Amino acid sequence: MKHDLVRAYGSDPISYSTLQGGLSYFETSFGYVAYQRAFGFELTLGPPVCASGDRAELLQRFLRDSRRPLFFYLPRDVAMLAAGLEERRFRVSGMGVDKVMALDAPEREASAKVRGALKKAARAGFEVLEVRPSELSASERERLGAITRAYLRKSAVPVEMHFLNRPLSFDDDGLARMFVLRQGEEARVFGYAVLDPYFDGGRIQGYLLNLIRFEPTRLWGVYYSAVATLASRLRAEGVRQLSLGFCPLVDVDTEGCSPVLARQVRWLERQLAGVGYLARLREIKGEFPGLTPQRYFVTPSPLAVTTLVALLRACRVPFSEILRRSISE
Repeated sequence: MKHDLVRAYGSDPISYSTLQGGLSYFETSFGYVAYQRAFGFELTLGPPVCASGDRAELLQRFLRDSRRPLFFYLPRDVAMLAAGLEERRFRVSGMGVDKVMALDAPEREASAKVRGALKKAARAGFEVLEVRPSELSASERERLGAITRAYLRKSAVPVEMHFLNRPLSFDDDGLARMFVLRQGEEARVFGYAVLDPYFDGGRIQGYLLNLIRFEPTRLWGVYYSAVATLASRLRAEGVRQLSLGFCPLVDVDTEGCSPVLARQVRWLERQLAGVGYLARLREIKGEFPGLTPQRYFVTPSPLAVTTLVALLRACRVPFSEILRRSISE
């Protein structure tokens, strides 16, 4: 049922992530809201999955059922709709931007870093090969598991994230796509990428780069060459967009939003701008051309930190570990 709704109405890049295990759902005959209970809130993930004309009704029903709703990762129109639906006082603020590559636009010349990465990748015999998760052998799955463990050990986020990221899964419904990264004469697998679909009128309009992970390698610019290769392949297939995902607390939009909350979010943006993990996200995604749509949250709390803590709990990320690793970099 939910898969059918995502196919029909999942036009947001995060829609497919609402199918991940561990989430709760407020369901109706015409759509659903996915959420995670965290820090006393029902923290929703993205816009409701339903026809656009049914959003107000679905959100109204969810609000009547939810004790402490906190709407998270919404486009502006849905955020303003949610905030204005009932008498409970909600506060709205931007929270960062997505980077979305427009593959149906004329292809622009790649940046110097991307061009350099592609040249090095060609010399190293780098390739991106699509695989079906359901057809992977036990040893191939273990290889990807080893890559995941090695990646997380080196990561600023040393755990398998949930909620905003759909965790690695070998379940195969034919919608999400998996690619392995290989290099060298032996075509050694050293990484993988997972693309989640989003739709327009039942047809795929784009993919979200949900995961890209790889082991340490001498090959420079693996992210750049992998994204460029995937984008080229999707463009040839007639796919319109490739979303590289979220850059939190980047270019935050607070115009027309709650003034008290906006000041706190802008302060967080300034304070966390130097955190290595967030700075790297901004840097690497910035090498690719595209749109940067803002994401918003709608909260009953006057404190921005409550949203941050709720998000980290939903994602199962220890905030103290992020700070410790960022400080030690």
